[in-house]
Amino acid sequence: MTTELLIRGFCSLLYSGAFAYVLFDRAEDGGDTDRQRYLPYISGRLLPLCLLTLVILGAVCSNIQTVAQITLSFCFGVFLHICLYYLVLMPALPFLRRHISARACAVLWLLPNYLYLTQMGYMQLPRPRWVVEAPSGLVWTLLGVWLAGVLAVLGWKIVSHLVFRVRILKPAVPVTEPAALEVWRREVEAARFKKPKFKLVTSPAVPTPLSVGLFDRSVRVVLPERDYSPEELALVFRHELIHIGREDAWSKFFLVFCTAMCWFNPLMWRAMKKSAEDLELSCDETVLLNCDEDTKRQYADLLLKTAGDERGFTTCLSASAGALRYRLKSVVDTKRKPSGALTVGLVFFLLCMSCGYVALAYGEGAGAELIYQSQDPKQFTLRHAQWEDDPYHAVLVCTDEDALGRYLSALPMEHIMGNYSFEPEGKSLYLMFDTPQGALSVHLSDQYVRLTPLYGEKIQRESYYLPGGTDWEALGECITELPALNLRLTGDEDEYGRESSATLWRAGPAEGGPALYEADPLETPGGIYGYSVTQAELSFSLPLEGALAVEIAPLKGGGVRTVTLQGQSPTLALEDGSFRCTVRGTFRGGNGKLYRAEFRFEVGDYSETSAAQLYG
Repeated sequence: MTTELLIRGFCSLLYSGAFAYVLFDRAEDGGDTDRQRYLPYISGRLLPLCLLTLVILGAVCSNIQTVAQITLSFCFGVFLHICLYYLVLMPALPFLRRHISARACAVLWLLPNYLYLTQMGYMQLPRPRWVVEAPSGLVWTLLGVWLAGVLAVLGWKIVSHLVFRVRILKPAVPVTEPAALEVWRREVEAARFKKPKFKLVTSPAVPTPLSVGLFDRSVRVVLPERDYSPEELALVFRHELIHIGREDAWSKFFLVFCTAMCWFNPLMWRAMKKSAEDLELSCDETVLLNCDEDTKRQYADLLLKTAGDERGFTTCLSASAGALRYRLKSVVDTKRKPSGALTVGLVFFLLCMSCGYVALAYGEGAGAELIYQSQDPKQFTLRHAQWEDDPYHAVLVCTDEDALGRYLSALPMEHIMGNYSFEPEGKSLYLMFDTPQGALSVHLSDQYVRLTPLYGEKIQRESYYLPGGTDWEALGECITELPALNLRLTGDEDEYGRESSATLWRAGPAEGGPALYEADPLETPGGIYGYSVTQAELSFSLPLEGALAVEIAPLKGGGVRTVTLQGQSPTLALEDGSFRCTVRGTFRGGNGKLYRAEFRFEVGDYSETSAAQLYG
């Protein structure tokens, strides 16, 4: 498991535990605390506000194209996952309603509100599992159609809500009947609202009690013009105060928002209706906590006598005849169900861990424009090349910069969206170029390339998808990996040994010709000092052809001896003292060619005098 997955798993576990605790802690059966009794489990405004903030900040700080890319990336990953999540949740609801509390079922609909957390930097995934490719023109066309649909659906729902609000509140008047106001006062006090700003009114335009309004000062609890007994009023007020305290109007706005974002999926409209049922079932469950059988029968009778009219972001006592079957069954069922806190925590953990594995790649660019910025590749000089996580730290040299430039220029590349670190899986090659603008890092892996310009005021990495993958064989014709030597040095009193690397001093073709690499003559060879070494185990990055010739020269004076070693991982015996060892051999590269290489390393039991002073 990668570091990114461990971090995401740990954070998801913390969030899941927090949700489970909140659901378990807010039993809403009274208690001795002074806090408000009915509180929202999950605020329905979080994800919409997050997306709105993202767009506003992007518009202020960036250009339109960047804003569109950020929005597209966010929406594709998050709302695709929400769409799939609701499609799984809907068929599972009958089972869940039988085995966990109604408020847990309601919370399950609202969990995607926190999926914006998966877009945070600390919740990155290493890479997507599936990539959806599309031409750039098609992506932006579909984005425009999708956005038009979002605005149309959301605008329609908001206008419908406002029209409905005006229609029912225009003829409304404040409730003045003393008996009703006394019941209202008792229920508000029992709910422990601090300085409530909502108002109680009556209107001839509503057939059922309801609450309307998203913001505190705009919330109105509306009663129809009919007579209720004090007991019925207590149940009605309690029902609406629970909706207000839990901010269920915002929950409905969130569900409408998700439906608008996924308007192209007809099943999302069905999901929106099912979610409204669970919000009402949750409210019914809380109304009847610790109530006797007579009260439950009275509440069921109240539901039967009430016709629903629920438009916009309103909550009412009886939403529709179709939902009554579930609600009446819940009312008469006296069995107390588990809170469902563990179920909610587990579902959110799985929701977070599974989000983001599908990415969108679009555009049909090439390295000539994206890597070389339409400049001549000859103006780009390869300064350094290195395999990532190479235990040998092998030296790579470019033997044909023109061929490398041609390969990278023709490399097909597509923009890829999502919150990924793109940590490589398999081979991974770092290339550092000197360009006319400054240094440029190119990180190639099997399916992705990351470009990091190390110049300018703001360093910004860009990641691209490689539809055809990286042709390592073609790169092997341009970039040669030279042999490398790792050491395990052990002493008489140390059976485990210590790791070190030998310094590649010189390397070139076995058939002769100019050296491909030569170390700085003043460079001090690798090795280990202040540690008594009696044995060195040699391990090479490339296959050895033939025997090794090893020269062992004492650093404090004395004769040089030569040793011949056989095998792929030979062992060199050393006597007590300080030595410089020079290892020469022939190796077969990944391209099939043979290379001569010379390595040097030093060992010694001294710690104060440097090798340069002891060895001329």
